[in-house]
Amino acid sequence: MRLRLLAVRATLTPTEAAAQLGYPAGQVRRATARAETVLRARHIAPYLDDVAAALHRAGWSTTEAAPDVQFPGDDRVVAALVLDDDQAPAPALVWDERYGWRTAASRRHPITKGAVPPSEGGGVRYLTGGITPPPGDVVAALTTTDA
Repeated sequence: MRLRLLAVRATLTPTEAAAQLGYPAGQVRRATARAETVLRARHIAPYLDDVAAALHRAGWSTTEAAPDVQFPGDDRVVAALVLDDDQAPAPALVWDERYGWRTAASRRHPITKGAVPPSEGGGVRYLTGGITPPPGDVVAALTTTDA
């Protein structure tokens, strides 16, 4: 409900929305933190969609649309893109708002429990280029070095 209030009244901050909805003072901090996380996810969705489309054009994924984001620990935004082509350089890619892109060793469970970043090796490789490199750079990073 609170997020709908933020969508309708875009000028409200998450804290103002919590106050207008009558959250008790002790819950405002937690509700505000959750709303901020969800808003960050909504903000990054078009970028993830662009990367998914680039991976589809490269022939590594049958899906062009961005995946649903996940909220491990309720305070981070993480998403996984499955590369379902047999010739794909990795089974999946994971985007984490803290670390950017990495390959995943598993299509079935690309995001580790609690989104703990795995060490490199065993099919996991962190891609350079910052948190949100251009989609073409993500594709290029996958093609330049074997995952």
